[in-house]
Amino acid sequence: MSASPHGPVGRRAAEAARGRATRSEPYREARAEYERIRALREVSPIAAHLRERRFELGLTQQAVAQAAGTSHSAISRLEKGTHMPQLTTLQRIAAVLDEELIVCFQRTVDGEVEREFAAVA
Repeated sequence: MSASPHGPVGRRAAEAARGRATRSEPYREARAEYERIRALREVSPIAAHLRERRFELGLTQQAVAQAAGTSHSAISRLEKGTHMPQLTTLQRIAAVLDEELIVCFQRTVDGEVEREFAAVA
């Protein structure tokens, strides 16, 4: 017996996604945004995470900037991966996105990676 190339309902996930994309503009837009986020993750994981979280919450860059007490251009540069704000600004942005900023210190001892995590207070 050979394995079927199809899922339980007879179509591959990619085929089903293409079908949804042809029927739904919001689905196409969300799919395109997540593709941009995946590409950004290669350049700047922090920028990608913040952009994805903002997208999930349905917030604009302007809304995040106002709530975090920073400029729209700062949020735009951060999400492009071309700017890294001070930790206090990043902490305020994380709070707007209903998240907590955690820093990690990492070192290698005898070939083993050791990590220490701490919340930024």
